[in-house]
This record gives sequence, C-alpha cells and structure tokens, in this order.
Amino acid sequence: MSVSDSFEVSVIVMTFNRALILRNCLESLRHQTFSRDRFEIVVVDGSKEPAREAVAAFLNSLNINHVIGTNLGIAGNRNRGAQHARGRYLAFIDDDCVARPDWLEKLYDVVSADPLALVGGGVENVFPQNAYAVAGQAINEAVTNFFNPPDGDPTFFPGLNFAIEREGFLKTGGCDSSFQLLGGGEDRDFSDRWVAQGGHLVSCPDAVVRHEHRTSFRSFIRQYFSYGRGAWVYRRLKRAAGRSSVVTNPKTHRHLFSELAGPLRRLNPVMRFKTLVLIGIWQIAYYSGILWQAAFETLYPPRA
Repeated sequence: MSVSDSFEVSVIVMTFNRALILRNCLESLRHQTFSRDRFEIVVVDGSKEPAREAVAAFLNSLNINHVIGTNLGIAGNRNRGAQHARGRYLAFIDDDCVARPDWLEKLYDVVSADPLALVGGGVENVFPQNAYAVAGQAINEAVTNFFNPPDGDPTFFPGLNFAIEREGFLKTGGCDSSFQLLGGGEDRDFSDRWVAQGGHLVSCPDAVVRHEHRTSFRSFIRQYFSYGRGAWVYRRLKRAAGRSSVVTNPKTHRHLFSELAGPLRRLNPVMRFKTLVLIGIWQIAYYSGILWQAAFETLYPPRA
C-alpha cells in the first residue's frame, strides 16, 4: 500500500473480544492534548464478533480506521496495524489501557526528535485494590527496571506503550510472526532487533497509560503461562540469530527478584503477603509455559 504522511502519528490499538474495554481506550484517546487532526487510530480487530458499535461511537470525533480480520496474535496484529497506518510515526497501545491526556504528546515530542529511537512510556495499575492486578503491576515494574537500569541504556519496553518511526518499524521486519498467537516475547525480540540494526531505546516515563492488569486467578495464570511460552520462542530466535542476551543464571535471577523490593514496600502488609504468594505462582506459571513450549517444539519442530 502506498502511504503518504496524511497524519503525523498513527495510534495502533489491537483488540480481541473486548469491545467494552476498547471503548475506554478510545475514550482516553479522544481526550488527548495532541491535536486530533494530527493523528489517526488504527483499530486492528481480530474479534469473533468485531467491535463495530464500539468503534462507531467515536467515528465523528476521531480519525479511525477499523481493520477487521483473522486474529494473527499480538505480533501479527501489530504488523497489520503498521501496514494500514498512514502516519510517519507509530504509537502502540493495548485495548486494555487508557492513556493520560498528554500521553501521545509526550511520546511524539521524543520520537519526532530522534527517528532512531524506540520510545517506551510508563505504566500504572487501574485496580489498586485487586491482588492479581497489584501483583501484575509489581512484576511489570520489576521486569522493566531489571532491563532498564538507571545507570545503563534501556534494553526492553513492553509493547503496550511505545512509539517508533513507521518506516523504521517496517524495515526492521516488524514483529516476528514466529510468536503466532502467543501472548508475549515479541516485544523483547523486536527491541533486540531494533538495537542490532542501529537503533536505540529511549525511556519516556511521563507518557503514561493505565493498564487493566488481570484480575482473576485464571486470567493471571493464563497470562504468565503464555509469557513463558513466548519466552522460549524468544530465546530460540536469539540463539538462531546469534544475538547476545541477558544470561539467565542464578545471579541475574536474584537481581530480577531484588527489583520487586520497591513495589512491595509500597503495599500494606496484607496486600504485600498476597502479592508475594502471587509472585510465587507467577514463577510456576511462567516456567511451566517455558517447559510446555520446549516439549511442544520437540514434538513439532518449527519450520526453518
């Protein structure tokens, strides 16, 4: 598709069977301080029942391109959004996030000043009284701080909140389709490939989205099991490409857990205890996903 810079930014929102949650996300985008005529929204909809009504409610107030198709997973849907985008820059946000009013303006100021930058924003928790959501936020903070130490260059941003030049995203090959319908790992892989091809990561913590972390035991387990499966694919791709990686030895593992101290200190004793229990469950689910994916690929080796 021939693309002209009709907009300065294309905001890519992926959705799958969550029309009500999508409305909240779109409502937050309607209230951005960034001028509406400067950005479009590409809703990539892989739902069984496309969210036509939810999108239609905003057609008079936002520039929306509703792209309906088969669910290709997070990686494939991100790529589909980029292919349909008409903006020079891409800003990614998940449908279970709501953006602060200055979110897009903050991201744009940084990414437009540095076309080689992959710019990552901050994440807050929508449900501070829900133990599963609190644990999810603590894990997110720990992982983000682990990969992006204050005394070093950032190495990874979660895909639910980052911005990048569109042409650069496409030249890098977008997200790797090897992740298929898995729920994680594609953003780590893309961050690595972006840096390997001459780009760099820039943190913009003031560009904040509020994320609806999982709020039930079942959804919590499923999410981190899927993340574990994605982590196996990520490591396989790194080995195949000969790219350097953070070594997963006991020392680095302890360092990751030390990053949980800050989020845990901010909690009251009861919530801290619940979060500690769920951190243990997180590890069980995550490594179960790794083992499951390893066994699956042993029985059904991926195509070269």
